[in-house]
Amino acid sequence: MKQTHFLLTSLFILFFTYQCKSAEQSSNPTSLPNSLSLQLKLSAIPKELFGESISYSLQFFLCPEPTSKNCYVPILENRYELGKINSNVASLKLNQTLPNNWTHMAIRILGIDKVHGKFSPGHNPFWYSPDDILKLGGNFTKEFRFVSQENKIPNRIQERIANQFAPILVFHKDKKHLPSNIEKYSQFFVSQEYQLPDKDLRRKTKGQTTWNYVSFPEFIPTKNPTHLYYHVRYAETTVSGTQKEALPGFRDDANYWYEVGNGDMVVSYWIWYDWNEGPTKFGNVHQGDLESYALLVSKDGKPKRILLTGHNHILLDTNFHNINSVKNHPILYVAKGNMGSDGGNPTSAYGGYTVKLNAGNFLFNYISDPWDVFPSFDPKESILILPADLSENDLMAVKIGPGTSHPKVKTDMIDQKGSHHSEVEGEQVNQTPTQFVDARRMVKQRIEKLVMWEEPGWVNQKAVEDPDGNHQVDKTVATFFQFQGRLGKHPRTVLKINELKQYGESPENAPFKTNIEQHYTFERPQSERNHTDREGNYGPKFLGDDSTPQK
Repeated sequence: MKQTHFLLTSLFILFFTYQCKSAEQSSNPTSLPNSLSLQLKLSAIPKELFGESISYSLQFFLCPEPTSKNCYVPILENRYELGKINSNVASLKLNQTLPNNWTHMAIRILGIDKVHGKFSPGHNPFWYSPDDILKLGGNFTKEFRFVSQENKIPNRIQERIANQFAPILVFHKDKKHLPSNIEKYSQFFVSQEYQLPDKDLRRKTKGQTTWNYVSFPEFIPTKNPTHLYYHVRYAETTVSGTQKEALPGFRDDANYWYEVGNGDMVVSYWIWYDWNEGPTKFGNVHQGDLESYALLVSKDGKPKRILLTGHNHILLDTNFHNINSVKNHPILYVAKGNMGSDGGNPTSAYGGYTVKLNAGNFLFNYISDPWDVFPSFDPKESILILPADLSENDLMAVKIGPGTSHPKVKTDMIDQKGSHHSEVEGEQVNQTPTQFVDARRMVKQRIEKLVMWEEPGWVNQKAVEDPDGNHQVDKTVATFFQFQGRLGKHPRTVLKINELKQYGESPENAPFKTNIEQHYTFERPQSERNHTDREGNYGPKFLGDDSTPQK
């Protein structure tokens, strides 16, 4: 027995030693060249850059653990001048000595601020690992090719798709803050700055010490109609900084590019609330709230998947058949909080359930016991905000539940990477009953207007490749489209023990909002996704089929 134990221990030590050496060799291959002979090229250079002085920066990082405090200080950095641009192509040859030990190499183009948000050169910086250099050898070329960031989908198609999938929103009848609009604040728009928290990664990755916000006056307008904000793009959209080799924190939401791919499109929606009161009156109170959802739509306009976000998480990413809808309008439920709170406005595709939240610290968890409380589709207890095209006949018998031809049951699974997804088990009866509800008396109001978000860098600029030939934007929303920062007077999270209240952060402006659905939600969905908290989850409550959507 002792010999067996000794043998197993020895094998474990040998295996562990081998793994460590393998990891070390993979991040620092011994056969790496001592230097690089590199040719850098720029092509399709926009005319706006003619006469500008361009340079390249090469940075090397030693960052085996990306969360390390010293991770983002380059161990070697060199700058190479390309000179003034006088044509639509330019190139530079250089030799770069490699440091002895590194894990990440970044090549960045400098001096292209004039076209930032209008033309993308691709990933900037572009990242390499030691393994990449090993495969490429010591002599290679890297080309940065500029492409217009104009949306190639015609406005008429964007408008048609956005109207087709606008939501039916369900609220508790006493919900105080209903979706409204940001246009009413247009004359009060004044950009201000605030200090970034010391731990904010942008201090290291981008050298930022401040960020922007807009503080809105607190007034209750006599009329406060609901507007829905949307953006339709090709699903094959890439954002700079999302390379698998890239260090975290280098994502650039203003540098992205579109590819047609298989023709699938993503329509993203933003719902604006004037106020967020949090899951209780004690926590996450802030001015302004942007909640969002998005759909993956086939090139012929058929819904494939739906994704909802909230609390800085993906709350749900599932097949469109797994939710209720009426004529392709998804039925979405907006939560209240508990203890009398109006709620933080998270959106779910299912009603009549709760999720217990984490207030962020032991004291507030104990005092406030925060919950998301989602309403039921109930004429006595709930109200609706509807798209304009739904008639009373459409609301006479709204299907709530799976309504499937062959009901199935779901089993929740967690894979080895910790991702939560659902699987179907057999042909068992679905646990959620189906009912038909007369919703005609539930209607509170209609969505007055759908507003298309223009590409921020192209607002009221002369078009180059846009199929509509213009980028004209109404002045009441133009400033918002271009603004990068937070919308509301609470730009930082502040805990005030003496008030027993935590003021959360006002939301990042769309389409710069930091939730991940805005640019690379649906490119390669691998499995069902939903966020789990302390008790409960936002995942599918039933699994549907072709008979679930209400035609």
